[in-house]
Amino acid sequence: MTTIETTRRQGAAPSGSPRRPKVPRESRAERQVPAVVWTVGGFALALALWWIVAISGVLPAASVPNPGAVAGDLVANFPFYLSNAMPTLVTALEGFAIAVVVSFVFGAIGSLTGLLERSVSRVGLAIYCLPLPALLPLISSLQGPGQPTRITMAFLFSFFPMLIGTLAGLRATPADTAAIVYCAGGGRLKILLKVGVRSALPYIIGGMRIAGPGALLGALVAEFSGAENGLGVALVVSQQKLQTAQTWGIAIVATVLGGALYAVITAVGRWLRAEPVEAQTSFAAGPGVNPLRRALEFLTPALALIVIWLALITFGGASPLVFKSPIDVVNYLVSNEAAADHRNALLSDWLTTMRDTGMIFVVGMAAALLAGCVLVSFPVLLRLGLPLLIASQCVPQIAFIPLLVAICGRGPAFIVVTGLLVVFFPAMIIIVTALEERSRSTIDVVTVFSGGRWSVLRFVRLPGAVPGILNAARISIPLALFGALVAEWLVTGTGIAQAMTTATTTFDYSRLWADVVAVTVTVIVLYEVVALLHERAARRFAG
Repeated sequence: MTTIETTRRQGAAPSGSPRRPKVPRESRAERQVPAVVWTVGGFALALALWWIVAISGVLPAASVPNPGAVAGDLVANFPFYLSNAMPTLVTALEGFAIAVVVSFVFGAIGSLTGLLERSVSRVGLAIYCLPLPALLPLISSLQGPGQPTRITMAFLFSFFPMLIGTLAGLRATPADTAAIVYCAGGGRLKILLKVGVRSALPYIIGGMRIAGPGALLGALVAEFSGAENGLGVALVVSQQKLQTAQTWGIAIVATVLGGALYAVITAVGRWLRAEPVEAQTSFAAGPGVNPLRRALEFLTPALALIVIWLALITFGGASPLVFKSPIDVVNYLVSNEAAADHRNALLSDWLTTMRDTGMIFVVGMAAALLAGCVLVSFPVLLRLGLPLLIASQCVPQIAFIPLLVAICGRGPAFIVVTGLLVVFFPAMIIIVTALEERSRSTIDVVTVFSGGRWSVLRFVRLPGAVPGILNAARISIPLALFGALVAEWLVTGTGIAQAMTTATTTFDYSRLWADVVAVTVTVIVLYEVVALLHERAARRFAG
């Protein structure tokens, strides 16, 4: 009989044996305090800070109204807010539903074919990385300025997070369960239906929680270009009329809608019992991809995008004056008489946008990692701050442009703050999930030897979370680019976003498409580099 067995039977630990791990005080507090109390407490803290800022005069009164004034406007003009909220919500839900269906179909195709998995993700990435706000005139030229364009924008804003969540979930199919189905005569399709979909639910739900508010933001952005009603239209009108209380009221309504989408998706996930599975193993895990296969995977989405591009020109009814072909872009940059000037101008704008993207990415990832470490180490703060972080993701950042300009000006600080609203929340959620998915027994080993929060974080959570951190970086690359483009488009008037706006107003569509190609190729290359690091880290820590 072993010593451990003898100790268990005796029911008492021998003298000099390690002490039992202490139960953290935070866990007791979490068990005693209902979740709704933490949520209410977090929002009460935010409301108190808002009121203090409003009455202190630190910021211009025209930018930060009193909470009472906003609440009064919400109550007095409730029919106005409701009549504008419903069209935006319907548009967002339609685009979100299409994104869910399309991402699952693409994810299933990628999972079943193996070789096409990375190609499918890169096609989705390329679509997601297109500077969508500046491309609204092009989308409108295909579908008209009505509801189809707004649904398309909601779909494009929510498609990539859904696709990544679906692909990641299908890759996380437990190897042992899949092997049982395979030995019983089941093929890839049977494994996908019987095992893959169920094990992928936590990841799919995670993607949906990011995609839902994204669809709402897409609907708002689309309404800026022209609509009869909706929160986007009301926001533009209220800003033009300098109705600050109404502007904040619209932002709050949009935040409530985004938070409601997040809450409903989370509730559905809990109803389906889509809880994270600890120590999952990918059924498709294997040795590194050889260079030839990786080259094929990289070229496949490029060819697919070119085919889609040509199909829109040939069969989509697109005007050749607006939709330039790949050959037109090559001629613009290579064989045109002013090709050298075109390349120099494009390079200058590209460098500016890459500088802005780099600032947003580095600051956003650093803030997300720091916040994730603090929140995981202090669960009380996680409970108190998570509702506010969720709400921040649901806020349409464009609604607070006047406030951000008043605080940060129109320089680099504005770019960083605007981009943080886009990058910080998704990256922090992924990092927190990665930091929390550590074995309880491993943490207990460190605690037994008198290790505190810092020791657990340093020796257990951070090393094991490296793949998750790299996954957050992979997701943040297109988000950082989007934040830079939005900042340049709305305020700073520099970089590729401004060049695209100028090209659209001057009908220089060759320059517009050259900008689109440059941005898309750049972000795919950056994404590929981080994906390679993530793949190696996953194999390293899986071993």
